[in-house]
Amino acid sequence: MKHTIGGWPKEYDPTEPLEVLKYQKKLLRDPLLSYASATRDLVSNAEKSIKQNNEIDLFEEYFAGESPEHLSETISTKTMMIFKDPNNIKRAATKIIWHPEASSDARIGVSYAQLRFQQMPINMPKKSYIWNLNNPNAPEKTLEPPSPLCTMSFNHKNFDIVVGGAYNGALSFFDLRRGHSSGVIKPTDTTVLEKSHHDPVYGVQWFTPQKLGTECISTSTDGRLIWWDMKKTSEPIEVLMLTDSNQVPGGPAPKILGGTCLDYNAEAAPMKYMVGTEQGYVI
Repeated sequence: MKHTIGGWPKEYDPTEPLEVLKYQKKLLRDPLLSYASATRDLVSNAEKSIKQNNEIDLFEEYFAGESPEHLSETISTKTMMIFKDPNNIKRAATKIIWHPEASSDARIGVSYAQLRFQQMPINMPKKSYIWNLNNPNAPEKTLEPPSPLCTMSFNHKNFDIVVGGAYNGALSFFDLRRGHSSGVIKPTDTTVLEKSHHDPVYGVQWFTPQKLGTECISTSTDGRLIWWDMKKTSEPIEVLMLTDSNQVPGGPAPKILGGTCLDYNAEAAPMKYMVGTEQGYVI
């Protein structure tokens, strides 16, 4: 095909009227060319539909000005249950996550922390909880990290593994099967504080493309995106600085952006993450 005007066959010159007329006659005459017959059929069907739409006004208001006799019920909501923090000291619920396993015993994980700067009292409780929706009176399991959790996430491969991002910048990994008889679960492992974030961890997600399901990624207002492997918490796999532009040789240093939230959808983009920042950018 010679794609100059509309895609004409190469043996025809679209600038020559005689050749154009010759090609049109060939189309109408040749029954083997299904394109022309299909086009004619489409035109006739479309014309019929257009005439019908012009005849009938689908959006006509037949009863304008009349009030309905039976009013529909007003939409309303009501509180079904409340999960109250068992501690007396008030803390903010910093993250709520659904348990990935869909069952009749639906569960949620809730992390609690005091995020106001230098407002944390000495005896501030550090516990976060796993709640069962069938029992809002008491938590089903209690997570007790070294520092209060600001965020948390269930593992996509093993639902009993939970990672929590702490106020001190470290990540703690919990195994819900290894709890104490009282229901209190200590971390199976925690990242080294010197290699972790310098600010509270505000977002953590498991890395889905990884087959073993042991890698996760975290972000914080210290301006870093850090990849971790729960089997090796002594140091991160990789660190990425969140900046508003790339470094240009000889130019000014790019501005570092503090990450405040992190989201990830493996179905939409398995190798891409979205990070919300303090400056209002979404990266």
